[in-house]
Amino acid sequence: MDTVAHGIAAGLAGSDTQLRILTADLRDPHFSIEQNQAVVAATEAKVDGICLFTLDETEPAPAVWRAIGKNIPVVALHKPAYPVTATVAVPNFYHGVFLSQFLARKVDDRPKVAIIGGPPILDDEELVEGLLEGGRRCGFQFLNDPHDPAFRNQADVKGAGVAVAHHILETCGDEMEALIVFNDETLLDVLPVLEERGLLGSLPIVSRNGSPAAVEAVRRGDTLATYDYGLTELGLAAGRIFSDIFLNGVDPQDLVVCPTFGRVIDEESADSYVPWSERAPAVELITGIS
Repeated sequence: MDTVAHGIAAGLAGSDTQLRILTADLRDPHFSIEQNQAVVAATEAKVDGICLFTLDETEPAPAVWRAIGKNIPVVALHKPAYPVTATVAVPNFYHGVFLSQFLARKVDDRPKVAIIGGPPILDDEELVEGLLEGGRRCGFQFLNDPHDPAFRNQADVKGAGVAVAHHILETCGDEMEALIVFNDETLLDVLPVLEERGLLGSLPIVSRNGSPAAVEAVRRGDTLATYDYGLTELGLAAGRIFSDIFLNGVDPQDLVVCPTFGRVIDEESADSYVPWSERAPAVELITGIS
């Protein structure tokens, strides 16, 4: 998520605004409580604005309403079910559909496909639903249930995908004709496991995020594609909304913007890929309000 934060900082440029980061650990089953506490702390600190990465579309609604009631604008990344000042929306479901359609063009009819899912948070759940729906429409024969915790990288941190990669190969490997990995970070855990088993470069794989490392994997021929959904653009859009509020006095009411639908990066489009650091410069990220 550092990439999103760098985008926010770039979008805030010229507004004389300082960016501070408060985190919620997805490894903690009570991450929504952590996020609620972060919004409350920011409100009590009388910050000028709050950017919320929506993990649960229903939470933390009361804390957000309290912030807005105190004239603190709240901009959400991914659409919550409750009203906020503005939302930078991401068509996660359609990313899944588009990625399934791309994969279908690269494999035989009715392929046997496995999916590695992610943590039970809004954007990853929407993505997986899109992968399943898109895959069904394309005739995929799914070998596993990506909602099953055994087939998820629930921690979503470096190294946590290794065990899932071994499990999916042990349970689906004999039949698996293609693999979909919900994000690039998990992909980087999966690739060494595939190399150990002599499958690297021969098993069709796609993933989402559009990270520089995943694009390099595409260039090497280790994977077919990564879906670049514009993490930097997500942050830039949020930062610019805040700048418009701070500098121009705009007063959005549950505004929804979608800066980009993203695109598939495969071997043909890899040369036109722009790394995240060139879209928004990296800045020092400071954790904590004080």
